[in-house]
Amino acid sequence: MKPLRVLYVVRAGRLARLAQPAGSYPDELFYGYVQLARRPGFEADLIERASPSAVGRLAQRFVEFWTNLAPEYSNRGVLNRSLLERYDAVVSVHEPVLLALARRKASRADGAALVLIFIGAEKRLERSRLRPVTRWLLHRLFERCAAVVVLGEGERDYLLAERLVRPERLHFVPFGVDERFWTPAPAQEATAEWMLAVGNDDGRDYATLLRAAGGRALRLHTSLPIEGRLLGPTVVRSGGDWQGQTLSDLELRELYRGARFVVTPLRESAQPSGQSVTLQAMACGKPVILSRTRGLWSPSAMRHMENCVLVPPGDVAGLRDAIERVAEDAALRERIGREARRSVERHFTSGAMAERIGALLESVARP
Repeated sequence: MKPLRVLYVVRAGRLARLAQPAGSYPDELFYGYVQLARRPGFEADLIERASPSAVGRLAQRFVEFWTNLAPEYSNRGVLNRSLLERYDAVVSVHEPVLLALARRKASRADGAALVLIFIGAEKRLERSRLRPVTRWLLHRLFERCAAVVVLGEGERDYLLAERLVRPERLHFVPFGVDERFWTPAPAQEATAEWMLAVGNDDGRDYATLLRAAGGRALRLHTSLPIEGRLLGPTVVRSGGDWQGQTLSDLELRELYRGARFVVTPLRESAQPSGQSVTLQAMACGKPVILSRTRGLWSPSAMRHMENCVLVPPGDVAGLRDAIERVAEDAALRERIGREARRSVERHFTSGAMAERIGALLESVARP
């Protein structure tokens, strides 16, 4: 049997990671590519999205303004019809890529199976100025995909309830992190007094966290705008994102290891926000205080006061109580942190995610 030819289309910055020495970066944000590239029976390639033309950018911004979706126009650098002919499957985590390719694909028989790893349907619809048009575009995109992968049970339930995608095309694959990279600190290293919050997606609710912090030392790493009046003298703030890498992966790991605990405050949503940060911190053996939203990716595996601490979203008093309890109880921190690491090893590894995605690709590209 011929190897399955798979192409991953990713954002800029991923190839630079692969050029680094082994062990200096985690592999989870490649969504299975790293594992499948080494796996017998697969020929996996990876390319980055090229910048569209000036005209393409204008068209993209116009459509995005009205629909909250951004098809990639005139991006001939990578998004051409030959991709559908050269590969058995094309995988992307970004719907603009798949929207562009879907316009070049009339049916499954026309080339590669399109596989979309999709995040944030609810936000796209809520923030659209032309919601019916956004629904139509999403539904049309999903119909052209051989499979739509979601990373959280809440996202899956939302898509089904809204009838945006047919059940047989929708697949839940638990997100996993690189547990070989995200590891606990050596036992001899001391733990600092500060708590840590990290993340740039707009589902973060840092205003609630800052109101709940109660003067405790907080390190906040985000590029999101924060009201200046909320930043007190005990808050140390830095900024950056995964692409710009103002904070390297190794430096971020040291932040997790050095923190007393990690807080992931979220706004209510069906989107699985805060997933990577929470699981990375858990893999480092840190207790995490997490907002229990509808988008909690695995309610059965994320267990309150066992492997994490769950609080209602937007609840300042509830978050303050959780912070005080975790900050003051060393035995609780040690117990939850130890179980957090075990939970990642059991349920949320990047290797397990790659296995599921590989099996899915075989089923849709070799039906």
